[in-house]
Amino acid sequence: MTNLLKILILLMLFVSCRTEEKPQLAKSNFSIQNDYTELTNKITELDTIKIWVGLSQCLFQGVEKLTITREKDSLKVQPEFAESMVIGAEFKKIKPVFISVNDTTWKFNEFLKRNKNRLNLDSLKYGRLQITYKKKRLNFMTVGLGDNAKFLIDYCKTMKNIMPDSDYHIYTGIEIEDPELITQ
Repeated sequence: MTNLLKILILLMLFVSCRTEEKPQLAKSNFSIQNDYTELTNKITELDTIKIWVGLSQCLFQGVEKLTITREKDSLKVQPEFAESMVIGAEFKKIKPVFISVNDTTWKFNEFLKRNKNRLNLDSLKYGRLQITYKKKRLNFMTVGLGDNAKFLIDYCKTMKNIMPDSDYHIYTGIEIEDPELITQ
């Protein structure tokens, strides 16, 4: 064999033995327990946050579910409502809301920070509000009718900023000065 042919064979062997680099799969660094008060800033396009809120109080029964995902520089909030707490109640999907990640209208992170004292990490309990990410769940608890009302008013005011025409956030015009008076 000639030297040129030997070089070509060696070159072909070298090229065929070279391994292809496998593409790195993107990973999310979101941690529900550490990042929940910054969830609208910290979630990536790989994350899906589910929120369940019991809106029931006295004679009104209702449940809201939110699915929050990120699409480029916006958050997509997909709300669903059921006017019953009965298991199997049909949920009505509302048009999704898109919010810029730089938006200052919704202020959901601030709502979660204000209610940090309600957080219960016991996954066996069901709170007034639940945030689920993958298989981990955070529960926000209320105690008594007055505390529950105060929490729902705060939540509804927060949600009315992105859904001003909502028929489900009915507690926005109510003010409670001293919730202890109602629970006694």
